[in-house]
Amino acid sequence: MVEERKLTQPDGARKPEERFKELVAIREKETQVRAKLDAARAQAKARLEAVEAEVAARHAQAMAQAQAEIQQSRAQALREAEAEAHRLLEAAEGEAKTIEANARERQRVLLERLKTELLALK
Repeated sequence: MVEERKLTQPDGARKPEERFKELVAIREKETQVRAKLDAARAQAKARLEAVEAEVAARHAQAMAQAQAEIQQSRAQALREAEAEAHRLLEAAEGEAKTIEANARERQRVLLERLKTELLALK
């Protein structure tokens, strides 16, 4: 309270020693405030760096997970495409065998007819 009274008194009413002590007290308070502010800034900067590092780590993890999922999806799609190609190939081979069997039967019938006609000509 004494300091408050001193601060409210005009400069001429105080002694130079009192004004000097008051200025020293103000400077000390400014130094304390600056130190607290610097400490708060340093703490905020450290926290920001930690958060940025965590964000970067999570981003890298998410990218790695997404890449793994993409690889799994590609592998699954490739397996499905290969299975479909195998089914189509089997179906085509089955159809080819049927066509070949029909062609052989048709050739056999035509050959028999030709033999019959040739024998009839003799």
